[in-house]
Amino acid sequence: MPIDLSAVVAPQSRNLAPLLEGEDGFLRYQHFSVAMHRRRRLALLTATNIDGATYLSIDRKTGAISTLGGEGEIWYTDPRIANEYLVTQDWYSGWSHLFDRGHLTRRNDPTWGDEESARRAETDTFHFTNCTPQHWRFNQSAVHWQGLERYVLEFGVHDTRARLSVLQGPVFGSGDLYGDDVAIPSRFWKLAAWVGKDRVKRAVAFVASQQELFNEERGGRLSRTDTPPEVGEYQVPVSELAEITRLDFSAFEPWDTYGEVPTAGEARRVIRAWTDLKIV
Repeated sequence: MPIDLSAVVAPQSRNLAPLLEGEDGFLRYQHFSVAMHRRRRLALLTATNIDGATYLSIDRKTGAISTLGGEGEIWYTDPRIANEYLVTQDWYSGWSHLFDRGHLTRRNDPTWGDEESARRAETDTFHFTNCTPQHWRFNQSAVHWQGLERYVLEFGVHDTRARLSVLQGPVFGSGDLYGDDVAIPSRFWKLAAWVGKDRVKRAVAFVASQQELFNEERGGRLSRTDTPPEVGEYQVPVSELAEITRLDFSAFEPWDTYGEVPTAGEARRVIRAWTDLKIV
């Protein structure tokens, strides 16, 4: 199921960061690609291919093929793009009381194929081009946004050998929080597309918000009567995702699993459990 990434980013082409190597604006890694926003210094989007038939899981600490993961320690710049277009470790060190180095393409999404390819793919996800400031609680709590692709593979297509393409990125808005000179996205989006076992093309669009978490520092104390704020996670129509991101998802709109879209107001389906998600 070919996806034309150039068409997807066309409405934002003027915002693509220039590359020192390559002409089309995309940084290509093992099984995923990244387009960087020149002003925001974060990915405009990442696009990942997942092959369920040859999927492997790699332990972050040992590099061994495994079903368990640890914590990655080292993130890398990319010599194909100038560091002036990246948010790098100096910033994350200064803001570690609030923000983690959050993956866009998850470290265990592109780990498929032979063992060498899977290890290379996992290492590639630790480039700062694939990193965004994610509130530490968001990293712990955004279960559905972070696990959407695995849920689709396991339940949406009823065939874990299927292939899945996942696009994701920050939502860039005028009301984002600033940390020094970095505008921190308050929301993130994800779009998964696949061909089901019934040969029907499907797509699901998803948005998660970390805005309600910004006031909670790492290690801060909540009173006994306080409860941590919830991460807002929503399924949205593909057409609305296009409006939110100012990207061109028109090719995916006929595949949308959302169902009938209300004619007035903002359409969104609150996701508190996997069963709330409409994917078929």
